[in-house]
Amino acid sequence: MKPRQESDASREEILKRRAERLAATASDDGPRRIAARVALVGAGAQRLGIPVEVLREIVPMPDITALPGLPRWLLGITHVRGEIVGVVDLSSILGAGGERASAMAVVEGAGGPLGLSVESVLGFRDIYEDELSAQMKADSQRPIQAMTKDLVAIIDVARLPVAHDEGERPRAGTRAITD
Repeated sequence: MKPRQESDASREEILKRRAERLAATASDDGPRRIAARVALVGAGAQRLGIPVEVLREIVPMPDITALPGLPRWLLGITHVRGEIVGVVDLSSILGAGGERASAMAVVEGAGGPLGLSVESVLGFRDIYEDELSAQMKADSQRPIQAMTKDLVAIIDVARLPVAHDEGERPRAGTRAITD
């Protein structure tokens, strides 16, 4: 029984030294800094992060009233908690294709509330600075603020076409739907 006691003691010593080494390494680098707190959603084949600072709520997809002459990415309007909300098809804006939306993320845009149709709600996540891709900090063609190394695109709500002020026009290349 004596050899087993010695091996337990040496194992404890090894684990203690390893823990001290790991703790010293972590404190040398400093604490990880959070770049964004996001709600993870799915739109088409993409995983998207909607910053919680602009997120009001996520609701089951409501009935939408289509209006004539809207761009393809603007599905119509709906009513949420006493407010009329324009509903944007995130899959269409991002060129992701996709299935029928099951939920709507209500965000605070520059002109008021805005509904973003999403296919799935995956949860919430802290995105740390060291997780952001160095090659893709921002995408000038799409409303993407940043991309993580595991391919979560963080949405920039201010760059969504309908989130702009009244005087600005949506991006070129949008087509109107006529009924």
